[in-house]
Amino acid sequence: YSRDPLLRAWACDPRVGHRLEAFFGGRAPFVSQCHHNCIMTKHPGYSSLTSWHQDIRYWSFQRADLISTWLALGPERKANGGLLVIPASHRLQVDALRYDQALFLRTDLPENQALIQHAKMIELDAGDMLFFHCRLFHAAGRNETDAMKCSLVFSYHDESNHANPGTRSAVY
Repeated sequence: YSRDPLLRAWACDPRVGHRLEAFFGGRAPFVSQCHHNCIMTKHPGYSSLTSWHQDIRYWSFQRADLISTWLALGPERKANGGLLVIPASHRLQVDALRYDQALFLRTDLPENQALIQHAKMIELDAGDMLFFHCRLFHAAGRNETDAMKCSLVFSYHDESNHANPGTRSAVY
């Protein structure tokens, strides 16, 4: 957001804001400059598997109502580490024992394996944007291609959902 006027303009694009306002019940969206304010990359030969997680594990707000936008800057497929999501998983209440110490979903548990069976690959082309809730379970594989995968990612909260004081979420 702060590195380039073009990135700032994209983060504040009215077309994105209009969709976010609808989710936030008409309240104005605010860009989080502490979380998902970046270009995500998956480098060939160096990328790693990203296990099943919810982004809320990184953030500290009054309510777990944050939305991330994921803009594909090129094709995103299974082969280059594209996103896998578990549809509607943002609505689930998952017991803390189903997570490991780093708050990744434990894949060794039968109840989590049953949940993961519902995963869907999200294939995106350059210019496609995915909006997803901070509690949506998602994962990504390694980039097995010869080309770097890049995505522009921003997270948003509404004007009434404040970061908890003294947390990393409250820095900017």
